[in-house]
Amino acid sequence: MKQILICHLDDRNHKKIKDLANLFSEFSLNKNRLLIEIKYLQKLSEYGVIRKFNFQENKLLEKIYKDFDQNEFKKFKKIEEKTNHDIKALELYLRKKLIKTSLKDVENFVHFCLSSEDINNIAYGLMLKENQNKYFIPRINKIIEELKKLSKTSLNSPMLSLTHGQPASPTVLGKEVAVYIHRIMDELKVFSKLSIQGKLNGSVGNYNSFILNFPGINWPKFSQEFVSDFGLEPNLFTTQILPYDSWSRYFDSIKRINNILLDMVVDFWWYTSFFYLKLQVIEDEVGSSAMPHKVNPIDLEAAEGNLGYSNSTLEFLSSKLQKSRMQRDLSDSTVRRNVGLTLSYSYFAYDSILRALSRLEPNSEVMSQKLKENWQVLAEAVQNVLRKENIDGDYDLVKKISRGKTFNSEEFMILIENMSIPEIIKNRLKKLSPEKYLGLAKEITLRII
Repeated sequence: MKQILICHLDDRNHKKIKDLANLFSEFSLNKNRLLIEIKYLQKLSEYGVIRKFNFQENKLLEKIYKDFDQNEFKKFKKIEEKTNHDIKALELYLRKKLIKTSLKDVENFVHFCLSSEDINNIAYGLMLKENQNKYFIPRINKIIEELKKLSKTSLNSPMLSLTHGQPASPTVLGKEVAVYIHRIMDELKVFSKLSIQGKLNGSVGNYNSFILNFPGINWPKFSQEFVSDFGLEPNLFTTQILPYDSWSRYFDSIKRINNILLDMVVDFWWYTSFFYLKLQVIEDEVGSSAMPHKVNPIDLEAAEGNLGYSNSTLEFLSSKLQKSRMQRDLSDSTVRRNVGLTLSYSYFAYDSILRALSRLEPNSEVMSQKLKENWQVLAEAVQNVLRKENIDGDYDLVKKISRGKTFNSEEFMILIENMSIPEIIKNRLKKLSPEKYLGLAKEITLRII
């Protein structure tokens, strides 16, 4: 029977998130679990809990991990159908493998003294760490690089600002883009430095069974070394489960990056609406089934929707996973299985942003025309010049002639001429223009990019 797909990320958009789908798949999770069980056996051997493995036996263990493919995964799943417990099924799978080898004398030490969570937390931690370094950081850096290109190409594109949605002092499109670059880079530094914690300390975090059986072993040291070997930060103080605080920091940082990107794509959407940004036309693409002329900012809209969806579930994961009943309950287990899906919506949004950026270019003519129609935005400049020259009623004087009004260059000159101010100040004000009243916009842009 053909599998029915319920999510568009498994169907029409799967190719855009297939890397994350593979990373967070059930197969990947169980291969990570198998690796941890194998490494645990090797660590027991290293510490003298069990006999020393020779070179060939260590290679044999490594081969079991490397050979774990889809066929082996099916064998494991058949065991799980009977146990109805995935970690126990994996233990039995590995023990069955070892019984046929020179390691049959230690097969009873597979999963010795461990809880399921000793395996699961490290397995998930490995996936989160790989996602962080291999997928999210490079993809976000790619967005930054594309934004830098857009910022450079629009460095000499003065435009009308909008504060409260109303015309305001002029800026440069390149600078507005650059502000987003700075914000993303700032939070990416935080995300890049985040570590994922891991634990290995038994059923309630006290090494109870470990100490009972081998009291002479320094088990906290064993745990610290073992977790560190996977590139995770050891947490030696837990209940049965690893507190998800490092996960929450991870999700919250992604959420903050997403919020910056969400703010950006909505602004860019408005810029396309004002025609400040042009969308390149793709010949075979259809913008509307009814209106053939349409070229819609669909990638910006897709990014907006998927960033919002991802953030809602990141918020839930961050909040839910920090809470557990007493030493353990299973509500976290079912929730964390959605981590891959949640992160995939972010990853899909990043892909949409990159496609949008590949099609956007500044429309300097439209921006210039808009400035020419709104010389009233020089009111800030005029009132501050008057203030510097100590002209009585500086602000009210300018407010009277400009508030709620729109005028062009000719009308601006007439207004200046009719003002009761010294001629030398009039001449200075007449040299103003919106396209030149840009402050340090270009310099700020260059400092960022």
